[in-house]
Amino acid sequence: MTNLLNTSIVREYEGLFSEDFDALAVQPVGLSVEDVEDLRNQLRDENLSMQLLRNRPAKRVLGDVGFASVDDLFLGPVAVIFAPPDQSVDAPAIIAAKVVSAWRKKNKQELPSIKGGFMDRRFLTMEEAEDLKRIPSREELLSILAGQIVSPGRTLAAQITAPAQRLASQIESHKDTLD
Repeated sequence: MTNLLNTSIVREYEGLFSEDFDALAVQPVGLSVEDVEDLRNQLRDENLSMQLLRNRPAKRVLGDVGFASVDDLFLGPVAVIFAPPDQSVDAPAIIAAKVVSAWRKKNKQELPSIKGGFMDRRFLTMEEAEDLKRIPSREELLSILAGQIVSPGRTLAAQITAPAQRLASQIESHKDTLD
């Protein structure tokens, strides 16, 4: 029976750790059941899911798909936050880092601690995964890009109209002196 269970878990992990696997790894130990449910609900609002991993099968499957140096990640319990296959989420690891960070700040807790992550076929260390929360969202990047595109046109328009505005103000002041 154990063999059948392990085989089933390995198959599930093989589907989870596919080529486009982007996820955040956290240590869920120390959270109450209510805290875990609250965090899962916030993740669900962002179309993300959190799953506790069994270390040995997860290490084996990750090694098979090219992530050989993940031993530090599996020191203690690990849960991964990822986008389920039926959900379309841009950069799930970044969104997960932002949700976990906001949840910790709101609840004034240090847990769950971020242990690492996976993004663009690359393993992220704990420091790199923590830094994901600082990356602007897609909407923020688009607004920055739009501002950069519009800025030269705005500057050009101001430079073109500036001489006419100066001339108009000089004519207005000369008119005031004549009156």
